[in-house]
Amino acid sequence: MTNGTSSQLGSFNAGFAFAAAVTVLFNTVLACVKDAYRPLLSVMNRVGYHNWITQGIVDVILFFGLGLIFSNTSFATRMTASRLMSTLVICVIVASGGLFIWYLLF
Repeated sequence: MTNGTSSQLGSFNAGFAFAAAVTVLFNTVLACVKDAYRPLLSVMNRVGYHNWITQGIVDVILFFGLGLIFSNTSFATRMTASRLMSTLVICVIVASGGLFIWYLLF
């Protein structure tokens, strides 16, 4: 937090928290798509020697890229700290449930 009385986060904290929420959802979608679409899985296996390595690299690049972008805009900083944290928690729950259902069914 920027000071003890504010419920707003600093631009970097807010930007990277929102980037984490987006990256978590992207990771889930990518995991499902690569398992359903074999050509993508094959490309990812060749690029990083294993699809999970490639997926991790893409996730890290996306997280830092979006974090820097969101840090330089006012979008994430307009959200209160509690709302931003709630967004992150909801995204993690949705992503976890999505992966659970995906691997349960397929």
